[in-house]
Amino acid sequence: MSYIDRPLKIASLFFCLGFSIWACSSEGGPKQSETASEIGIRRRTSPQRIICAAPSITEFVFALGFGHRVVGVSDFSTFPPEAKGKPQVGGLINPNKEKIVSLEPDLLILQGRNDSLARLCKESGIRFLSIEIDSLEDIWSAVALIGEELKAPDKASALVLRIQEELRSVRERIPPLPPVRVFLSLGHTHGDLTGLMTASSRTFIHELLTLAGGDNIFKDASGLYPQISKESLVKRRPEVIMETIPGGAGDKKQKMLIRDWLQLPMLPAVRSGRIHFLTEDYLLIPGVRIAHIVLRFAQIIHPDVFNESGDARA
Repeated sequence: MSYIDRPLKIASLFFCLGFSIWACSSEGGPKQSETASEIGIRRRTSPQRIICAAPSITEFVFALGFGHRVVGVSDFSTFPPEAKGKPQVGGLINPNKEKIVSLEPDLLILQGRNDSLARLCKESGIRFLSIEIDSLEDIWSAVALIGEELKAPDKASALVLRIQEELRSVRERIPPLPPVRVFLSLGHTHGDLTGLMTASSRTFIHELLTLAGGDNIFKDASGLYPQISKESLVKRRPEVIMETIPGGAGDKKQKMLIRDWLQLPMLPAVRSGRIHFLTEDYLLIPGVRIAHIVLRFAQIIHPDVFNESGDARA
């Protein structure tokens, strides 16, 4: 049974996840203005004012039907379109603490860890939920955990099944051909191809690339998103190079990037011209659009099967 088809086991969620949850408003004892009864009611009540401090969290909360309760989102939350109208509270590295407090949330959900935000929530009586999302299994569990927090476990289960079915539908359209050796570039220093960053097998992006028919040439690298050298890239001889540029790149920048890759004419991908710049904003977000990522990868890996719209060629 594949990881797409495994049943979601909410009962064991808190024992099997690498997630960290802080009920910040209750750490260190109750606030003086609250009685024990009031605290119990607050814990049983579904949050009414939510800050989604990461694009993936924003996507999940809206998809679960709670967008109307969102009072703030991270700077890079652009989906669904309704999220663009919400107040922005900065990003993981530069959260706007004053803005967060002014929005008076009763729950802040973050992908990743931020100790200063955790302290802020504790001091301000805001419940803080920190979720690590590295793999596809983490995505399923994250949706379940958010669903539990919002008192909507059934909606969470339905959302997971929907995303899994979308992945299954795309996977069934991908031909059973030998995997294509792919180098997924998550960025590099322009001009000399130093600072090349990629993804290892411990990441959701690797799993999606594999589903699309790609063989991640650095799947065995250490860490989640390691930096690799030009020398190691040359040794692994990628047939396709995909460089992610979320937010886009104009013709001038793309020409400059192509000149960078032409420094390595010995690579099969360079010789055949299979260098692709992927500019879609969802490519590195472990959210509800992961099936779109697989389809985009499949268009590049199997251009003879998929056209640019993602439909199978006649």
